Amino acid sequence: MPAPRELTQFWSTSGFADKRRFEETARRWIRLPEAGEGPLDHLLPEAVWQELLAEVDDQAGWLMALSAATGVYFFPSREWPPLFIRYLRLLKVRRLLEAGAGRGYLSAALAPLAEAAGIKFKAVDKGEGEFQHSLPVYAGVEPGNVFAVVHEFQPDAVLYAWPPPGQTLASLLQSRSLRYLIVIGEKDGGAAGAREDWRILNHKPSFALNCCGRGRTGPEPHQVTVFYRPR
Repeated sequence: MPAPRELTQFWSTSGFADKRRFEETARRWIRLPEAGEGPLDHLLPEAVWQELLAEVDDQAGWLMALSAATGVYFFPSREWPPLFIRYLRLLKVRRLLEAGAGRGYLSAALAPLAEAAGIKFKAVDKGEGEFQHSLPVYAGVEPGNVFAVVHEFQPDAVLYAWPPPGQTLASLLQSRSLRYLIVIGEKDGGAAGAREDWRILNHKPSFALNCCGRGRTGPEPHQVTVFYRPR
């Protein structure tokens, strides 16, 4: 797949027409699956992401503009969802809950892969995100608050990409079923979640899951952290 060069054009200009062109292009490429597509076809391959990032001087600014246009905070490449599913299978995870799923850009890829791997999957979102509600949402995303659903669904693992700034996730680990809380955001909390969680909870960065993805604030602060309950 050739890199969509128009994604790196016009994003930093001040003209209304250029900004509108960038927004329309972003939504054409950062999109949900279409009918008849495979579960990964809507995601850009990692090689394409690398080409695009190499063309912009301000990678964080470009990704922030891309996020604002599409309502997506975490940009996985096509290689990331299969990598994540393999990771869950190594951990013997049988039930996965995705919190804060937003429009379902990641959920649409994870749902069929999880089913094929024998992993029960649910994606929920409170519907309070910053993305424009005129944008389409993947049908598999259900309305719900993770702090309530975690007790009903009883997952082995919760995946949370970019929790709200300052929001502690410590109470999730009090769920009897939960063994792993996988947070996609920034190092040591940063702009996602509560920094105190990184001080008081057992955790470790996942260098494997850091591959093939980037957050809305750029590749440098991006980190996937695995919180876990002590045995």
